[in-house]
Amino acid sequence: MYNEALRLEDLHLSYRGLVGTSISKPRPLGFFESGIQPGEQELISGANLVVQKGETICIGGGSGQGKSALLRVISGLARPNAGKMYIFGEYIPPERLTALNIAKRQVGLVFQNGALISNLRVRDNIALPLRYHKVGSATEIEDKVRMAMDLMRVRDYADFFPHMLSVGMQKRVAIARSWAMGPQLLLMDEPTAGLDNYNRRNLLPLIDNMRTLFKTTIIIVTHDLMVAKELNCKITFLTHKQLTEPRYFDEWLHSDTAISKELFRDLRTSG
Repeated sequence: MYNEALRLEDLHLSYRGLVGTSISKPRPLGFFESGIQPGEQELISGANLVVQKGETICIGGGSGQGKSALLRVISGLARPNAGKMYIFGEYIPPERLTALNIAKRQVGLVFQNGALISNLRVRDNIALPLRYHKVGSATEIEDKVRMAMDLMRVRDYADFFPHMLSVGMQKRVAIARSWAMGPQLLLMDEPTAGLDNYNRRNLLPLIDNMRTLFKTTIIIVTHDLMVAKELNCKITFLTHKQLTEPRYFDEWLHSDTAISKELFRDLRTSG
């Protein structure tokens, strides 16, 4: 597992597992040990996934299948009912599956809505987690913020407040904030959602730069299947409560599977 960034083994998650979980007070261990209760509805039932270091992979599937919930589990914001999770080869026991412990293992999460602080300027939004966790001196934090702004090309907006930014620019700032913390594994929830073609085309190369320049492992939840093609990465689908074997976009497009016929139907027609 030395070259693995993430491994999920037989992961189970019920709808109840998403209720009442917070960063500061995670669900007690006893809940995890109880597993799925009789009659309880599962959202994810036996998911398996391996992501290599420096790899980008997309997670697709229909709405309501649990894609975003899976990211919450990986980031420690929700606790599964059963299964095992390994981060960079280290098994994370149930009692340590919290957002704080996962973040300490250099895992970052970018929410779909960006979750920017409305009364902080761009530079201060990006600096916030660095200052909170005391990641370096004031000068070192400023350097990290500048690097993050340059990577996502938002330095010209450093003194803007979030409401002054377009949706596309807000997403860039949110990614810059997560990247500034130096994650080796970065989780992104629908980064292209709500973007027009211009902003979408500009964002994807910036995301890919993280992989090519810094070897960051990236997991992207997306309904936009073309993201996998444009990033030249594999895509796995959460369907029937499990994850499929990851394949490249063209493999799915030309395969004879039910998933391909359903989700790639319009792309096949347009092609």
